[in-house]
Amino acid sequence: MYKHNRTLLQFLVLSWCCIFFPCISFSQNGPTLKLVDFLDELKATYNVDFIYNHTLLDQVILPSSSHDCESLENCLANINEKAPIKFIKDGTNSYMVVPIRNDISFSVIDAENSEAIPNITIQINKGEERFLYPINSRYTIKNIFALDSVYIRASFYSKLDILASDLRILKTPVRLEPAMIHLNEVQITDYLTRGVNAKISDNTFHIYMRSLGLLAGETDGDVFNVVKNIPGVHTPSGKPGNLNFRGSTFDQSLIEIDDIPIYHNGHFYGAIAPFNPTIVNEIEIQRNTLSAEWGGRVGGLIHMTTSNTVPDSTEYNVLANTVYAGATAKIPILRDKLALYVAGRSNYPSINSPKLTAFSNLNFQGSRLEDVANKVNSENFKVGFYDINSKLVYDINENHKATISYINIQNILSATLEDSEDKDIKDFRDLSLNNWGMNIKWEGTLSEKLKVQARISKSLLYIDNKSEGFSASERSSFEKYANTIDDTRIITEIQLQLNENTELETGYTLTDYSLRFDERNDENNVDNRRDQDALTHSAFLSINKNWNDKITANFGMHTDYYEPNKRFYADPRISINVRKSNALYLKTSAGRSHQFIQKKIRDDFDDFNNQTQFWYLPDQTTSVLEGYQTMLGALYNKSGWLIDFELYSKSTNNVTLQTNTSSLQKGKLKSMGADLFVKKRWNNFETLFSYSLSDVNTDFDETLPIFFDQRHILHVTGLWHLDPFNLSVTWGYFTGMPVIVPDVDSDSSISQSDLDIGYTNRFPNMHQLDLSATYEFTNAKKGWKGIVGLSFVNLYDQDNIVNIFQNEPPVDDPYRRTIGFAPNLQLSIQF
Repeated sequence: MYKHNRTLLQFLVLSWCCIFFPCISFSQNGPTLKLVDFLDELKATYNVDFIYNHTLLDQVILPSSSHDCESLENCLANINEKAPIKFIKDGTNSYMVVPIRNDISFSVIDAENSEAIPNITIQINKGEERFLYPINSRYTIKNIFALDSVYIRASFYSKLDILASDLRILKTPVRLEPAMIHLNEVQITDYLTRGVNAKISDNTFHIYMRSLGLLAGETDGDVFNVVKNIPGVHTPSGKPGNLNFRGSTFDQSLIEIDDIPIYHNGHFYGAIAPFNPTIVNEIEIQRNTLSAEWGGRVGGLIHMTTSNTVPDSTEYNVLANTVYAGATAKIPILRDKLALYVAGRSNYPSINSPKLTAFSNLNFQGSRLEDVANKVNSENFKVGFYDINSKLVYDINENHKATISYINIQNILSATLEDSEDKDIKDFRDLSLNNWGMNIKWEGTLSEKLKVQARISKSLLYIDNKSEGFSASERSSFEKYANTIDDTRIITEIQLQLNENTELETGYTLTDYSLRFDERNDENNVDNRRDQDALTHSAFLSINKNWNDKITANFGMHTDYYEPNKRFYADPRISINVRKSNALYLKTSAGRSHQFIQKKIRDDFDDFNNQTQFWYLPDQTTSVLEGYQTMLGALYNKSGWLIDFELYSKSTNNVTLQTNTSSLQKGKLKSMGADLFVKKRWNNFETLFSYSLSDVNTDFDETLPIFFDQRHILHVTGLWHLDPFNLSVTWGYFTGMPVIVPDVDSDSSISQSDLDIGYTNRFPNMHQLDLSATYEFTNAKKGWKGIVGLSFVNLYDQDNIVNIFQNEPPVDDPYRRTIGFAPNLQLSIQF
């Protein structure tokens, strides 16, 4: 009986091995031979050369009987029969060994209830993870080699590792086993589109740029355009750089790249994010109360990081559209030790395009440059911008890493304005922005429970605006405004895992602010300089607690000591999340924060105005901002449905308003509202519905809506994934903003009665349609892939009024508008 059972067992094992994969099955029947070794033998015997990927084909095994061949042609034919490769003659005595690749189609179900799993992520060998969209409930992997390892992952399920050959011959659906995932690790994958995830435990969003899906109105992954699609974040002026986090102004949100703080809203006065999307690896976004480690802001957070790994091989990416061109290189210098990342972008000198014209008209409306705004890069009106990123990554050993990051961002504008009647009367405008930053960072894992890091960062921003008037060769006027921000930080952080359910984080930051402001106006005999310096000592402590994967909570305290006023600020922060089921989560957060470096609030979106670009430190005229935030919400995610709902309240005290008459007022900025986001997926089609209800007011002795207050914001989006085509369409509908009539100076040539203002309470409601489409093409043999994209902003060119010009408004047309029709074409190639 024992022998019978043993024989039966051997027969079953042998049978399974025979169907596992033909090449491997030979190894079970006798001696085997590696393909690469046999090719070396043939090379020596027949004086031929073989060109192939050694790493890929090194795993192919042949039976030793492959030796039994009478000629080279016979040997190659035998190999073709027994291995997933083919030979292509390349010259007289040379052959290319090409792996045979096929498409594999399969379905994925829950192993317990056999329900179809609506979305998965795959990884081939050690490549990047990417999202797969099902078509008729089946997933397809294209151009895959039989011996490739396929890793299949889905939220709340254990990862499955399977050979491509096994996946191809599988007759039944792939069955994924449900996994117990700790609540502090749960993420809602592909929240907006693929590559945009929402983390439950701390209410943050994480955007992975390498796998980012398509969003309407853009095809290049512009960082600010991506961020503005997060519910609760919008751009009321229609300019990507004017990000508004639930009523907080742009300067009240912290923006960092590799721990380097940024103090401007981007290229061309906020029209384009100043961060190359091909170098940014991940973006963390917080729209609610910031966690305790973050300080110095009362609004939201955009924290960007570039890659922190040493790549296996060199990789290049070239990107060009109608506005700018750029390139990125990822170069391993020492294998598994040292790597260099370099990226750069620039607009085209002396070249205009429809989208650049649309941004120019948006930027300079109502200014003296309005008449030449649509003549960008003409003889008398030139703009330029570029950004450079670089990073050195050094893996000291498996527990220690060091990095050095560098960024430089520059913007220039020069214009010559001629008097229409007298050509000898000219005005010259010269504006420049130069921002560079560096960060040196060390990270160490001292034990399984203890991690530490230390870093030094520096960000230096210089803005210079100069205007000169000439009559013939004689100068008739001269104005200059310059602002320098020097931010230097020393930071240390410690992370300690006390036990499986409790984690402690603490850290200290020393920030040295140095600000310079120069103002000169010869006509009004003004020549002022203001120097401000301040040291800020900051520390934080937070405890992350998990109770049986039902409740997670973060209790934190952020403290600041601001040396100029010798005051100590302590800000408690708390967030709690409750898992009611695997589909339903409840969430809440609350906290206080303080902000030191800041801008004064104005009543217009005029980024071109000199005064709007400058920053201040608290002094006798400007107080430290004090902000309070609370949030209560719920999230539901099941069967392709995602519903996210949040109620919030925010209040910022000690806000300073800069009026037209140069006087200052101190008051409050208050906002409250609700954000609703609904998403439904049907195979390769997704619909997104986003609605925000908000009330944003200022209180300067009188409670009034702020100039960017939009009570209702609605977006409806459709995403079609028709691999290799992708299409995204978004229609937005927005409440009109408050009508704010400017206070005209007594010495002005016009009065309020001269202005043709036909609105009293709010401007008309606004709407626009944005569209994007991409097509991806690849050449697997040569190892490159490309994407061509076409996008349209405000497709039907809707005329949307957002404000009245607050500074010398034109009498006949005093209204500021959002962006008009703006098309863009882009090509990206990666190799």
